[in-house]
Amino acid sequence: MHDVIIVGARCAGAATALLLARQGVRVLLTDRAAFPSDTVSTHLLHPTGVARLRDWGLLDPLLASGCPPIDTISFRAAEDLVLRGAPYPYDGIASSLAPRRTVLDALLVEAAVAAGAELREGVSFQQPIREDGRAVGAGFGGRSGRSGFTERAALIIGADGRHSAVARQVGAKPIRDAGTFGCQFYGYWHGLPNVGTQIFVGGGQAVLAYPTHDGHHLVLVGWPHARFAEVKQDIDRHFLAAVAKSAPAVAEHLTDAARGGPISGSGDLGNYVRESSGPGWVLVGDAATAKDPVTAQGIGDAFAQAQSLADRLPAALAAGPRAVDAATAAHSTDRERDGGAAFETTLTFARGGNSAALLPVLRKAEGRPDLISMFYGIYAGQVTMEEFVAAVG
Repeated sequence: MHDVIIVGARCAGAATALLLARQGVRVLLTDRAAFPSDTVSTHLLHPTGVARLRDWGLLDPLLASGCPPIDTISFRAAEDLVLRGAPYPYDGIASSLAPRRTVLDALLVEAAVAAGAELREGVSFQQPIREDGRAVGAGFGGRSGRSGFTERAALIIGADGRHSAVARQVGAKPIRDAGTFGCQFYGYWHGLPNVGTQIFVGGGQAVLAYPTHDGHHLVLVGWPHARFAEVKQDIDRHFLAAVAKSAPAVAEHLTDAARGGPISGSGDLGNYVRESSGPGWVLVGDAATAKDPVTAQGIGDAFAQAQSLADRLPAALAAGPRAVDAATAAHSTDRERDGGAAFETTLTFARGGNSAALLPVLRKAEGRPDLISMFYGIYAGQVTMEEFVAAVG
């Protein structure tokens, strides 16, 4: 018997498995995919997330894989206003990273297995096993020729994303559905100069470019969700036209010869909070709560939730079911409390709010590296808009 079964082995699930296994918890880590494999993502890790990788002993291996640190950010807020600065620092880390998910997710999975977690790939969660109203295990179906199976455990952790089968099967209720405001598409090109993260906003769209693995840059375009159906009709044409309009210096590098694959993206970017714990189960990552990627907080949020669970669960598992449920309930309560301000800020940015009102404030911050970094701290969830405005004066 395992102590925990984790459904989903990407950033939230694999990080949770790693941290629990290192403390002697018997972990079964499962996923529909086999690793390495890709997934839709902004890729970006703010310094808070980078610091956690350092603390977990995974930052050096990630850097050694060829993931370049990002030490500068430029933000074009208007034709005549470009803010240049550094990421908002956290715990001695002042760099961001944008790793390919084929690399980051595999690194986390391999570290979890090295710590003692059992990995089963190519399996699909079907339903929880219940006794007296409590989840005490899970049934899985096989994929790609694998056989189905059931396993028992003291806790099921659903880390299986926005369309979580665990959330659906345990009946996790929606606490808040704040709507969907954006869509985004991105691709990879080599040959762009490495000048850090570049952000161009205006004209009803946003264009971003930042370095990732293999000498490539990820170039991303975000539109209001109302444009999604139109953009989907001819993604390449709309994407390249958007970059040419907002970032012509970037667009000149987006040749077919420099392209590193198809343009990917999604309009499935809802902002929500779900009931996240119950008898014998808990949700983490996008299975629990998700927000628009405009602030690129998803991976960092997953890491924070993994750490929160890992800090609580080993002692609770030793104390029995009531202690486990109390620990997961406390985890969920703290997450909702601590993440509330960042959720609201993300909604404001996703709606396109504050754009006109912000311009006078940003003009005051121009040429002030400390205030510019603080502005980036809003996107990272470390600073509130009110704190930034007060600091600008």
